[in-house]
Amino acid sequence: MACGSVDEEVWQEVKHTSKHPIFKKLCIASGDVNSLSKGEIKESLKRLGLPNRGDYHVIKQRLKNHKHRSIAAAESDCPPNAVHPTNPLNLDYLIVIDFEATCEKGCPVNWVYEIIEFPAILLNILTLKVEDTFHSYCKPVLEPKLTTFCKQLTNITQDQVDRSPTFPDVFQAFQQWLDTKELGSKYKFMIVTDGPWDIRSCLYPQCVLTSVPLPSCAKKWIDMRKMFAKLYHLPKFNIEKMLEHLGLKFVGQPHSGIDDARNICRIVCQMIQDGCSLADNCICDTPVK
Repeated sequence: MACGSVDEEVWQEVKHTSKHPIFKKLCIASGDVNSLSKGEIKESLKRLGLPNRGDYHVIKQRLKNHKHRSIAAAESDCPPNAVHPTNPLNLDYLIVIDFEATCEKGCPVNWVYEIIEFPAILLNILTLKVEDTFHSYCKPVLEPKLTTFCKQLTNITQDQVDRSPTFPDVFQAFQQWLDTKELGSKYKFMIVTDGPWDIRSCLYPQCVLTSVPLPSCAKKWIDMRKMFAKLYHLPKFNIEKMLEHLGLKFVGQPHSGIDDARNICRIVCQMIQDGCSLADNCICDTPVK
């Protein structure tokens, strides 16, 4: 029988040793949800005042997680490993980043990606509201002239990058923005990206190229794509496909860094509401292309 938001490894560990009745209740609740049709799940969510948009996998997990949290809240001595908390890292903010970089059709093997758009969105975990945005274009140095493919993909013009500061200056402005917001001092935060590429293939090589130290906040971060797949028991998808599974549509221009970051925020907010347990599930140990 499926165990929903009970972590499968934890469940295998506790099912033979823990006699706490909550584990049986959680599995029964999961079984009850599994027996419902999509229409019945949508109706149950509607009665509970929860969003009922999304495909079957998404709404099924949404209902399971709601039932699990309700069961856990009713137990005065609920074991800590019964239902994972949404914010186990005690974060105050998430910073959603989605870089755009110089590129060429076919991704040549020796191509060095240079960041040409640097967006960062400050998301309050408690309110799930965007509080501020940092955004700048960057002037590339190795390949100062953007390829036709790059301009068509990102909708970034040659004039925009020509008039922009180089990466070290942009990165310094970003660090000042963090300091102004007291992020890393008063408030705890973590970076969120769609996959590992923004840090491993863009930020890390860019820092090496320009002799800028990789900040500690970029050594561990949240891979939203990986977390989405784990939460809803789905394969890894791109931003547009994840939105589609949530019953949402992409807003803005795909491959615009700032628009991609805004849509990642929408996905993350829904995941948190659906009971996602935030974890630093990506590290920058060995940079990869």
